[in-house]
Amino acid sequence: MWEFVTDGLDSGAYGRILRSKGFFVLAGRTAVTGLWSQAGSVARFEPSGARDAGTVQGQELVFIGIGLRTKALRAALTSCLTAEGEPMPPVDPFPAWDTAGIDDSPTHVHGHGHPEVTSRS
Repeated sequence: MWEFVTDGLDSGAYGRILRSKGFFVLAGRTAVTGLWSQAGSVARFEPSGARDAGTVQGQELVFIGIGLRTKALRAALTSCLTAEGEPMPPVDPFPAWDTAGIDDSPTHVHGHGHPEVTSRS
């Protein structure tokens, strides 16, 4: 997912994405729902709130743009998903999240050599 948000999102490969927003879950940060907010070349991916352990994993994203290539966009996003039982990537490229007050985890969640590895690169 890191490659998609840093290289693909604003590349023009999926049409001209003007705005995208929604909620997502990173594979190694399942206790926290992430907030996805992008307008033009500015994007933020940060913690939004705690998730219940029994909640089904899912993503809710909306893309607004001109000449969107929806099949290619959907394929790129689908390739970011991890299947149940699939091993986690060895590195979490997303910046640490300050989750103090959101969940019962430490004050931040990251993958800097710790077991909380997240999304595909």
